[in-house]
Amino acid sequence: MKVDMERSKRDWIWRRTDEEFHSDCINYQKCTTGTGMMFWKAFRWGKIGLCMFFDLEDGQKMTSVIYRDQILTRPLQEFRKKSFEEIREPIVIEDNASMHKKVCIHVRQELRIKCHEHPPNFSDLNSIENIWTHMKSRITKEYGHVTSLKVMKDVVINI
Repeated sequence: MKVDMERSKRDWIWRRTDEEFHSDCINYQKCTTGTGMMFWKAFRWGKIGLCMFFDLEDGQKMTSVIYRDQILTRPLQEFRKKSFEEIREPIVIEDNASMHKKVCIHVRQELRIKCHEHPPNFSDLNSIENIWTHMKSRITKEYGHVTSLKVMKDVVINI
C-alpha cells in the first residue's frame, strides 16, 4: 500500500481491525541499527542450550567485545562443559561474522575451543541458518501482529 509518498516499493501498514488509519502517524525514516532483537542459541544432537537475547542499548551495534562478554565466556562455556560429559571434543560452529573475530579469537584459544569456520550466512554449511530461516518465517506468518517486545521474546524462545 502506498501512503502519501512516491516510493518505488510497497509500504505495508499493520494495524488492528478496530484501529483507524492515520497517514500522519507513519514514520518513513530508516530504522537505526540495533533497534531489533539479537538472539543467540546453542544446540547439539539431542540437546538444546540456553536461549538468550543480547543486552544492547538502542542503536548499539553488535561487536566482538559484546559477543565475547555476553556469549563466549559465559553461556557458551557452560553449554560446552555440559557437552564434554557426553562428547569428548565438541566443535563450535559459528558463521564467520565479524562479531566472532577480533577479541574472540584469543579467548577461544585460551578456552581451547575448537571452532569450525566457514562463510557468513552459508546455510549449506551451517545448520543454524536453516533454523533461523524457519523461525523467521514462522514468526512472520503466525506472530506478525505482535508489537510488544516482551511478548515477541517469549514467542522466539518458545518456537
